[in-house]
Amino acid sequence: MTLLAPLGMLALLTLPLIVLLHMMRERRRRVVVPSLLIWQLMPRRQQAQRRRRLSLTVLLLLHLLAAALLALALARPQWLTALLGREQHLALIIDTSASMAAPAGRLSVNNRLDVARARARARVAELAGRGTVTLIVAGPQARLLDSAGPAGADRLQAALNGLRPGGVGSDIVGALDLAAADMQGQPAGRALVITDAALPTLESDMRRAPQGLAVDWEQVGSELPNRALITFAARTRSDRGPVQVYARAANYSEAQVSSVVRLYGDGHLLDTRTVFFSPQGDVELTWVAPAGVTLLRAELDGTDSLPADDTASLSLNAARPLRTLLVSSSPALVERALRSIPGVNLQTIAPADYVGASTPGIDLTVLDGTLPENWPPGAVLAINPPSDGRLLRVSGSTDNPPSGADDLHTGPDAALFEGVSLGSVKFGSVPTITPPDWAHALLSRGEQPLILRGRVDQSEVAIWNFNLAKSNLTTRLAFPLLLARTVRDLAAEPLPLAVLTGQLVSLRPDPRADTLELTAPDGTVSRTPISPGEAAQVSLADPGVYALREMSGANEIFAGQLPVNVGSARESDLTPRHLPAATEASPAVIISDPTRDSRPLWPWLAAAALAVMLGEWAYVHTRRNAVTAAD
Repeated sequence: MTLLAPLGMLALLTLPLIVLLHMMRERRRRVVVPSLLIWQLMPRRQQAQRRRRLSLTVLLLLHLLAAALLALALARPQWLTALLGREQHLALIIDTSASMAAPAGRLSVNNRLDVARARARARVAELAGRGTVTLIVAGPQARLLDSAGPAGADRLQAALNGLRPGGVGSDIVGALDLAAADMQGQPAGRALVITDAALPTLESDMRRAPQGLAVDWEQVGSELPNRALITFAARTRSDRGPVQVYARAANYSEAQVSSVVRLYGDGHLLDTRTVFFSPQGDVELTWVAPAGVTLLRAELDGTDSLPADDTASLSLNAARPLRTLLVSSSPALVERALRSIPGVNLQTIAPADYVGASTPGIDLTVLDGTLPENWPPGAVLAINPPSDGRLLRVSGSTDNPPSGADDLHTGPDAALFEGVSLGSVKFGSVPTITPPDWAHALLSRGEQPLILRGRVDQSEVAIWNFNLAKSNLTTRLAFPLLLARTVRDLAAEPLPLAVLTGQLVSLRPDPRADTLELTAPDGTVSRTPISPGEAAQVSLADPGVYALREMSGANEIFAGQLPVNVGSARESDLTPRHLPAATEASPAVIISDPTRDSRPLWPWLAAAALAVMLGEWAYVHTRRNAVTAAD
């Protein structure tokens, strides 16, 4: 037992004071007599005989006990949990990568995650209700799911039941970092990693693991043969012609096997090939898919340990169409450069014919020498904005360029100009523009902005504050390159051709969209609100083809497909690797914390003192009633 406030024991000095008060009370006890004359006839005691011992009455004992209990409570005593059987803290780290979906053994009907889940339940039961458990999953990204003591056992069981295998890669080191942070100040804490050990890079990864952490390892599953499509790619062409397709399949067994590979295009069988695998070997395949195919699927025939990596899909329609409207009275210079950008479907009108934001179905609006009353939704490029527009503050005065080359400098976000030579570009006289609050300068000449970028409401806006007709930019190679990069920066990004399960995908949707709708291969629909100007982060756990829709209210802006595959060299090889030996906690990471390593007793002592005082009151009250009744 330890005392957090030892000075509280000074309250024990009240004990002799209580004894003294009781002695004085005993010597001056009041007695009701009919006359004092009788006391004069009694013999007087000698001085030495007047001293007598204090009687140990019930009241005295109750007063002393209450004072002692309160004094101990003021000292704040703590029982060390080690004296009562120290509570344990267990950080359960469970591998949830795709390989955990393989059978635990050749004759097992349970997959490896089922076995890991059963072992986790057994370890929780071993704590016998005297510890806490933190559940951590080691998928492609380590995540802490929950932490609870005996009262939260049902919650932990529900979290264990909800685990599913999926995702390429197992972030064991990240999970150990989470466990180390969770166990700070808990000397009895340990981490338990339950994995199938199909971790090709475990040895090198463990060099980055936290040091001094007490870790145990348990392996589930044994070595099993497996074949997988580990690479599936295509080289798309902008002219919608034939597509070159490449696939690589691997055999992770010591036996020579044969299999059949089938290629499908939009659900129709395109080719069938028989392939032969050498032991621990691979096979490379190439095809030429016909023009117009939007979705390819390759299938590896045969029964093996992990069927999910026998199929791979690829989207050939990931690029977004860019419906572009050019509003200009002299469109020739800009029109020629815009038509050279792949995917641009261009329409040109005069400023007098432009109806503003009510123009339907436009993804990019290019305003050359004109500005509407309001920014049109979507991507907007404003070139040489006029001084009479209400959207921008542009003065009619001009800055004369210095002699020689323009003094150009780029802003902190200079990716737009990477590899673009502007040394020989002369921008001529440019208007004086006051940058709005929502925009920042990407390129300036002296203090005068030349190119600005920003977002306002549902519009991604770029402003070229110079007149192309008075600049030599259009005669330089930098012009089409700079225009193409500006357009791609404004427009939504194309979808990836395919992703791996569990991979965190960053999607930059159309600036007009407010909701991202995903339909999983099993038909489950999820809707995610989109913050203006921010990328949407999604993690897709199930293999197959997801349907994606970007919505603005009830209107569909874009629809596409996003294939999710499992096969990879990291995940499809089910050969267990050597696991590290169990380690003990280093004293350097054990931080003694009385508030976590002990239990307070002062509330119980204070409650006991209160109970004693209530008992004393009841005793005195009972005696008075008895004396009154006797009289």
